[in-house]
Amino acid sequence: MGSYSRTCETTKEAAVIDPSFVNPTEFKALKDFLEKKNANLTHVLLTHGHPDHVMGVGEMMNTWPEASLHLHPMEDENYRRSREMGFEFGLRLPDTPLPTPTHELQEGGVVRIGDNIELSVVHTPGHSPGHVSFIDRRSFEEPTKDGNNNNTNNHNKHLGVMISGDLLFQGSVGRTDFHNSSLDDLYASIRRLYDVFDDKSIVLSGHTTPTYLEKERLSNPFVDMALRRPQEWYDEVKERHGWL
Repeated sequence: MGSYSRTCETTKEAAVIDPSFVNPTEFKALKDFLEKKNANLTHVLLTHGHPDHVMGVGEMMNTWPEASLHLHPMEDENYRRSREMGFEFGLRLPDTPLPTPTHELQEGGVVRIGDNIELSVVHTPGHSPGHVSFIDRRSFEEPTKDGNNNNTNNHNKHLGVMISGDLLFQGSVGRTDFHNSSLDDLYASIRRLYDVFDDKSIVLSGHTTPTYLEKERLSNPFVDMALRRPQEWYDEVKERHGWL
């Protein structure tokens, strides 16, 4: 399970995405890391509400009570049931209720941390209904417009770094066997990544090692199936979710 952090080097404000540590040693390592950077945690961001991605939220918010907690509203059920779901994963969450989110994540939103970090919110359902990915806008390169890009599939696409939660892994994808998961939506969300982002874009997932879109296009069978689906199907899903 992977947690990520971003720290503004000028204000020292920091965000942690998916605090999923399972023991005090892991929490201490994160706390020591932030202290070493002289960082103050101001944002806790959740890609979705499953227990392996939220089990550290309580301790984070107890330690930094002024931090904001961000979750998509369609993840409310998963978040509320995360302790119950944790037993199915063999995970034990704290007995105390998880803190209530303070901010709702929405498609197209931007989370600003300090002066120089902006994370764009992209709704990527499938593994769960309100699953989101965060795109680090510091890494953005504007779409190529001069026609010199040798890969025509990448013409006019953004190049960036994305924190994808349980959407896309190296060689695999997030599970869709939960009661509110959708394989159809998962394929559409994967298709959307390739529709918007350059193949060289880096993917930091909640499980497995970092990868990038081009590698998964060439080797991931789930990506292949998503990209082979007809355009008419993809257009219908985009309209249903309100994706531009």
